[in-house]
Amino acid sequence: MWKQFLELIPHLTQLLPHVERFIQQRNAGDDVQKQTLDQFALITEGLRADLAKASASQASLYRQLNEQGEKMSTLAADLHESRAALQSAEARIANLEGSLNRITLLIAATLSVTVLTFAVVLFFHLHR
Repeated sequence: MWKQFLELIPHLTQLLPHVERFIQQRNAGDDVQKQTLDQFALITEGLRADLAKASASQASLYRQLNEQGEKMSTLAADLHESRAALQSAEARIANLEGSLNRITLLIAATLSVTVLTFAVVLFFHLHR
């Protein structure tokens, strides 16, 4: 067995440079992979920071949207109340217009009766 091993030594010595080169390339590959992973880690941290900013911005927009929704609800309620008040005022104005028409008619009738009465009194007073 030792004899076979001794016969293989010259071949092994020829393989040593290739093995050394393989190990160096493998270690260099590991370094490249480590650098690549470090770059990916930096990119990932940047993306996480950007996502955090976007999330904060989205939360702010969501809060503003909720506030606007509440304001819109308040405005809608105010508009509903304003419409109800306007309809009530329109009804009151219609009633007042009807009352004004009746009063105008009553005043016109009273004035007509007064003028007629004055004319009759004047006619009888002048013909006596």
